[in-house]
Amino acid sequence: MNKKSLLVVALALAVGQASAVLAAEAEEDLLLSFGEEEFLSIATGQKQLIAKAPAVASVITAEDIRALGANTLEEVLATVPGVHVSLSSTYLSPIYSVRGIHTDKNPQVLMLVNGVPITQLHFGDRGGRSSFPVRDIARVEVIRGPGSAVYGADALAGVINVITKTAEQIDGTELGARAASFDTTEGWLLNGTQWGELKVAFSVQALDTDGDDSRRVGADAQTVFDQAVAPFFPATSLAPGALETRSKEAVDTRIDLQYEKLQFRAWNARADEVGVGPGIALALDPSGGASYDNYLFDLGYNDADLLPDSVVELHASYMDVDVQTKQRLFPAGTVLPIGPDGNINLSQFALMQFTDGYRGNPEFYEQHARFEGIVTYNGFAGHSLRVAAGYTTQEESAEERKNYGPSVLDLESRSCHAFLCFVDGTLTDVSNTPYVFIEDQDRDVWYASLQDQWQIANDWNLTAGVRYDDYSDFGTTVNPRVALVWDASTDLTTKLLYGRSFRAPSFAELFAINNPVALGNPGLDPETANTYELALDYRASFDLRFGFNVFYYDVEDLISFASTAGGAQVARNVGQQQGHGFEFETEWKPLDSLRVVANYAWQNAEDKELDEDAARAPEQQAYLRAHWTLAHNWSVTGEFKWIADRNREPFDPRDAIDDYTIANLNLEKQNLFEHLDVGLRVRNLFDENASEPSPYEAVPAGSLMPDDFPLEERSLHLTARLRF
Repeated sequence: MNKKSLLVVALALAVGQASAVLAAEAEEDLLLSFGEEEFLSIATGQKQLIAKAPAVASVITAEDIRALGANTLEEVLATVPGVHVSLSSTYLSPIYSVRGIHTDKNPQVLMLVNGVPITQLHFGDRGGRSSFPVRDIARVEVIRGPGSAVYGADALAGVINVITKTAEQIDGTELGARAASFDTTEGWLLNGTQWGELKVAFSVQALDTDGDDSRRVGADAQTVFDQAVAPFFPATSLAPGALETRSKEAVDTRIDLQYEKLQFRAWNARADEVGVGPGIALALDPSGGASYDNYLFDLGYNDADLLPDSVVELHASYMDVDVQTKQRLFPAGTVLPIGPDGNINLSQFALMQFTDGYRGNPEFYEQHARFEGIVTYNGFAGHSLRVAAGYTTQEESAEERKNYGPSVLDLESRSCHAFLCFVDGTLTDVSNTPYVFIEDQDRDVWYASLQDQWQIANDWNLTAGVRYDDYSDFGTTVNPRVALVWDASTDLTTKLLYGRSFRAPSFAELFAINNPVALGNPGLDPETANTYELALDYRASFDLRFGFNVFYYDVEDLISFASTAGGAQVARNVGQQQGHGFEFETEWKPLDSLRVVANYAWQNAEDKELDEDAARAPEQQAYLRAHWTLAHNWSVTGEFKWIADRNREPFDPRDAIDDYTIANLNLEKQNLFEHLDVGLRVRNLFDENASEPSPYEAVPAGSLMPDDFPLEERSLHLTARLRF
């Protein structure tokens, strides 16, 4: 049978199936034809061909990750059209900017690990970790666009699902090691085995790096205060200086147990010390750092025999988050304007010198418990009904020691001389008092959702769904979706999509108090977005595919911290952003030994409140990768990523943000002595001087940190893995 005939048969099997048995047989045949990489599950909660899924989506497999030589999830996501990986001002943690929706904490993108959200309450993001290891990732599924009709909160701009390897996928033992630039070392162990009916997968990945000390900035927030008090006091800024990008003793451990219809997963991620990047207050802090110790437990039950024509899924998960910090917001000897409440105040103040720095050691602890039940019913001809309901309870508590703020500074009792008072480095424990940075908070969420995938005809499928969420702190939200998928021919699939999505306010945005940087507002509403998409998927042959989509979205009630007359910033629903654009992608295999992947994305987003282009996200980006398999088990992969046309924030007087092109190269030799693979990866091959924008603040330099955040210089990575 030729390839064209096989494609026709495979697509015919994919449609018109009314029973669960026939659907399973069709899926098995499709897997034989297309391979696992052509499927995804996060679009509807059920596995289906990407081309027919009611979403604009991408899948990156373990084979893709290996061909890239990627060491972090961020390197993987940078290959997805319309997704740009940038840097947050908090610890330089990664921002996944999707279609121009770009904020500093990046809570608008929902990340799942094996279908379980890992969103943290405090900032609404994924935590301050600098990277996500990849050695035990089986595949990464990405939706660009709304996902709240299935997944609820935070799936406003996109959804990322990281799926880890099972015992069958590991199939034995793998030992690996990496030595790289910046005094970086990594080691890992994967094991997959089966004991009777019990399948066991285990992995441990450990990383230690000093970070790239060439990533330097010329001035920081302390420079601004130094200039304000000169020439009466000496400068104390540590700039020019390096951003702190170290990550010490970071360990990621997972276990996956499968027994018949039950699956249990446990994950622990911890690090002894993570550098604070540009500093929490954008003042360099080489000695500051954070440690984290996070756990996630997930128990799932999947039964296709319990009810007629149905699949029943039950899930329970528990996540524990423990974050501790030690940091100097401003360096030793700093002279700052301090208001009556002990915080920085630019309108009503006394000058105070902090001889050991303006110090704060906040800690927060979170507990998340989730329970969910899903029934997928295939008993109605042409319909697949998915009914889901769940409950989540979340809590956050905090501890803090500091030498500033309410109850800590008594202006009359501090030693003063003339017009200057002095504060030493003695820290006061304000935990369990009204003076902590956030008081204990909790949140309960109930939800119910309904989805119908209706096979209207052999060539037409309509997916309609809605989800209702009830939050104990800000109320209810309803998010519908509609998707019409038409197989215009055996080669061409078209999709017309609409979805409404939302992002829940974080606890820091709602409840932060006694904070010199940002204060919460309990009256916040959730951010909401309406998104419209038209997508085409054209399979010219088994060796050539094209994808194209256009989109429009309207985001309302964006939350940002607006300055007050006293200099403090308070969270408010003040933003509205509209965006439109298109994404083009292609995969081509001109030879059995050569695979080429390319994409281009263009977007234009506008801040409707200010009638200005939205800031910091690239309006244009392009990606090209070629993977060539050579003789004798050698392979080489080259990739280029081009980022262009990033706008400054309105009224920012700094020069335009420079475009950049990053090139990477990976060379690998497999099956050396049958069981050993070795690789050499060069990141930023041509040592491009690239950077990501730092935030704008209304100071004479245009920012508390005028220089943008530099990216890593050229780096070398030597990798070896032993399989047995």
